[in-house]
Amino acid sequence: MAVTALSSIALALPQSVPAPAQAAPAAQKPGVSCAIPQEWSSCVHITTKLDRAPAVGESARLTIEVASRIDVSDALVRADLPGALEWQSAPAGWKTEELGPLLPEDGTGVRRASRTVDLHKGQTLRYAATVRGTSAASTSVRAQVDGPSDQPLDLDTHMQLLSVGASRADSYLGLHQRRNSTALAPIPHDTELVPSAPNVKYRPVSTDGLPKPHSDDPPTADPSVQALSCATGTVGYADQDGVAHPSRNIQVQAWDDDTIGDDLLDVALTDGNGGFRLCFENGNDPGGQDLYLRVVAENGLARVVDEWFLGRDLYFFQSGQRDDIADGRTVDFGRVAPGDQALNRVLHAFAQADDAQAWTPGECWDARDTGDCRRMEIVYPDDDSNDNSRYTRDDDTVRLEPATPDDRTDAVHEYGHAVMDDIYDDDFWPNTENCSPHQMNQSSSVGCAWSEGFANFYPMAIYNEPLYRGWNVENTTDYQPGDATEGRVTGSLWDLIDPPGEAYWDDHQENATGAIWDTLLDRRSGTFREFWTHRGQEGHDVGPGPLGALFQNGIDYGFRNPLADGTALTRPTPEQQQNYRYDTSTVFWSVTAIRPPANVDYDLYMYDDFDLQQLLGLSLGTGDTIDFVAVDSAVHGMGDYYPAVRRPGLEPGGGEYRIELSNPSRLLVSPATQTMNGNDDIVSVWDFCPGTPGGDVTLTATPSDPSQDAELFLMDSDPADPASGVVGRSGAAASSTSGGPGQPESLTFTPQGNCYGVVLVNRAGSGTYTLTRS
Repeated sequence: MAVTALSSIALALPQSVPAPAQAAPAAQKPGVSCAIPQEWSSCVHITTKLDRAPAVGESARLTIEVASRIDVSDALVRADLPGALEWQSAPAGWKTEELGPLLPEDGTGVRRASRTVDLHKGQTLRYAATVRGTSAASTSVRAQVDGPSDQPLDLDTHMQLLSVGASRADSYLGLHQRRNSTALAPIPHDTELVPSAPNVKYRPVSTDGLPKPHSDDPPTADPSVQALSCATGTVGYADQDGVAHPSRNIQVQAWDDDTIGDDLLDVALTDGNGGFRLCFENGNDPGGQDLYLRVVAENGLARVVDEWFLGRDLYFFQSGQRDDIADGRTVDFGRVAPGDQALNRVLHAFAQADDAQAWTPGECWDARDTGDCRRMEIVYPDDDSNDNSRYTRDDDTVRLEPATPDDRTDAVHEYGHAVMDDIYDDDFWPNTENCSPHQMNQSSSVGCAWSEGFANFYPMAIYNEPLYRGWNVENTTDYQPGDATEGRVTGSLWDLIDPPGEAYWDDHQENATGAIWDTLLDRRSGTFREFWTHRGQEGHDVGPGPLGALFQNGIDYGFRNPLADGTALTRPTPEQQQNYRYDTSTVFWSVTAIRPPANVDYDLYMYDDFDLQQLLGLSLGTGDTIDFVAVDSAVHGMGDYYPAVRRPGLEPGGGEYRIELSNPSRLLVSPATQTMNGNDDIVSVWDFCPGTPGGDVTLTATPSDPSQDAELFLMDSDPADPASGVVGRSGAAASSTSGGPGQPESLTFTPQGNCYGVVLVNRAGSGTYTLTRS
């Protein structure tokens, strides 16, 4: 979600012949879109509000509000009551049903009320209901609105935390008053503790900054090893699906209960399995220590606190007490977790911070820190009135709404903002105008797109998953192109690290904590373009491979897709110009050709320079003609050439095309053969040097299979005119194209004493062509 606050930038590219269009692939027909208010996360918004928390047998008024920034037909609105509540009167016109438990705090099950409505732009719908407490529990009321789109922009959820008590005094909204019920409870013996993120390797956190043991008991006159006692156990928590996980790197304290002032005996952090061992001198307390444990949501790098009008309180959970511990005894407290299910989210949020830190390079969040590491401050739950998780820069605090720990990408996104702010030494987001509202698929500003795009990428990289809060950031067609759209930045960062080859342009993969992180640590990039410039200055790869990953995601920083001899590439509709490169190192003819989809017209241009300002030649055949441009390096020169493919004007239709380079550096010696198979083999070229001028020469291409449909061209150039060394299809000196499938093509000409280029186009079919001279 937002940190602070986002406008639209439309990229228009000329279609005239000489002007190159250098932007990345454009978005297709846009999907759901709106100007999202700062406190929203989608185009629709739902909230629930109880006027109070009912005690068992008491009633409370529930108000459900649904607001929309767009028109949505057939939106499903629903509200779920846990087993501790029932509908005394559901909203008018809503149907009710009984479901099994959906979250661990649901108890016996869920009582759902729902209806389908049409939402209108600018409209707010309000529904009133009455609920009644049925059993004492710490629980939550949830609501959701879900439109028919397959995007998250017409989906929103809300959670309200509450406690239904046996009496009114024990019933309250939120979490703060639950601090009196933060007891640890045993984890059932048959419950397995499953690592929450198996791909994130455990990394121990330094114990720097932890409290030091202290005691007002007189020291033992003659301490001995026999007086040393220990406490062991395992800390875990349950997630929203009821799955138990070990709590790693969380603080555990051993305390001695005294009449005046308890003594802190020892402090440690749990290991990768959630286990701990605390040892202390036992003999200085007559009869042995009266031992209890505290699990504290804090280590040297992160802590979770509750914020209320008097300040912030650090979450801790306390065990039962074991009195009069014997000297030398090890007390096993077993496997424990918060007894209050809703408070398991405190440890869940802490665990997500630990995942992030274990993945992030360095001992601190900023690996370049030379002093004390910054500790990430996490407020949970944030004030419900904000209804969105966020990072606040003025106090360096992550604020999580009630349901956020249930979605690790949401929580770790905000941690990503905190990490970038730390790395940037609090000089973060210098250019984040138009950042409220902001959304994945719409342009905002280059600064906003960089900060939000990185924060989206951060949990994806940590958990190695391609979705961010339901958004598939790869191969998108409904994102506005360019580096002012956060989804384009997110997708580019992700495609730099994910396996190559899943799409048209992305053939690159690098270590997630390599070039990206090194550049982030060493520079203070304010935009993604600055980051890319800094990446190159740091000595990291900014060549065709990485540039292709960006281009795949709608960001073109000068990508020129390399072409190799005889290897056809399949590419998508050129909604905007798509650019290529090849190099010649011999004085032979080469040719680049494109095969468009049936009944669709694409055109081919050839440029002399990387910036695509010096147009050398073009091929503008109509319909689904196979356009090609041939280059005679003996005349125009060896070096780099830049083909480009365009869709002319507003021509209808579209679809994948193929592009192929033929650059074999060979002479035509009759007879010559060339096998060409189907659509993937488009063109082949030979140098033909017939010798002295005079005397007609006939060249013939004969297919071996009746499916083959050849086209044959003779390309000529003037050694005295370098410009003549680049020739499009229509500039051929001679051609033969009308024979049809299975028929030979022949052309006759009178040699002038120089070398020609013979271009064979495979219009269709598979087989072997034989070229002969007569």
